[in-house]
Amino acid sequence: MPELPELWIYRERLEEALRGRKVAEPCAHDAFVLRTVDPPLDALAGRELTGVDRRSKFLILVFEGPVHVAVHLMLAGRLHLKDAEKFRPHKKRTRLSLRFEDGPVLEMTEAGTKRRASVHLLGARDDLDRIERGVEPFDEALTSSVLAELLRAQNRQLKKALRAPELLSGIGNAYADEILFAARLSPVRLTSRLTDEEIETLHGAIRATLSEWIERVRERCPEGLPVKQGNWRDEMAVHGKSGEPCPRCDETIARISLRDSETNYCPSCQNEGRLLADRRLSRLGIRRPPRRRP
Repeated sequence: MPELPELWIYRERLEEALRGRKVAEPCAHDAFVLRTVDPPLDALAGRELTGVDRRSKFLILVFEGPVHVAVHLMLAGRLHLKDAEKFRPHKKRTRLSLRFEDGPVLEMTEAGTKRRASVHLLGARDDLDRIERGVEPFDEALTSSVLAELLRAQNRQLKKALRAPELLSGIGNAYADEILFAARLSPVRLTSRLTDEEIETLHGAIRATLSEWIERVRERCPEGLPVKQGNWRDEMAVHGKSGEPCPRCDETIARISLRDSETNYCPSCQNEGRLLADRRLSRLGIRRPPRRRP
């Protein structure tokens, strides 16, 4: 799923390519992708794109009027800029396309059959308040003391708190793993038990990790949109690295599986050497793998 670093680059690149251009032809190739009916998609025809913004995990295309197009890519959605003369919608994957006058086609695709990606057309700017929004990680108002208040307002597992859109904006599964690894904190640590020192460390890890990955994503796709996430996520320290050695202590990276996602962590660096139970494997009667010995 595209998270804050990818969405940051999407916003930059879409502004560079499309700002000041007018929509010639909007087309919904899958009617289900549109989750609103007023204003209709046809209302975009002839409107100029005046900017691109981000709110939580939504990309906001701002058109004159104003009309706001809020795009949520979910797990498998992606955006592409295509040559208008060569553009042919994919029979199964293309969900939406916006053809711009004297410019490219902005195509939204989604792999798989779950159809979770969505597009919302909003008229008045107040309608954007429908989108749940937490505090921006780079907002100057997010001090370590404010972060402490947010985390301690409810007693929940730390990784779940980082991913909660009503608390922090734009952090998902992958970067939560990397942030917690950088902060040396367990993903299941209860927020009520965090010390002031740990929250200060976490505050620094949030900004440093996201800043680092914004730059990495920008470097890995210098001209295009951040579509193939393997180009940079393969370089992550723990996310997606279950069974591999920790880059810091050489302990084996472990995981907790839940539904269609998993948490990766280092037992030694983050959880005092203890393995956390993987409930999905436990239900299958599979024991936890033995710890590596030096």
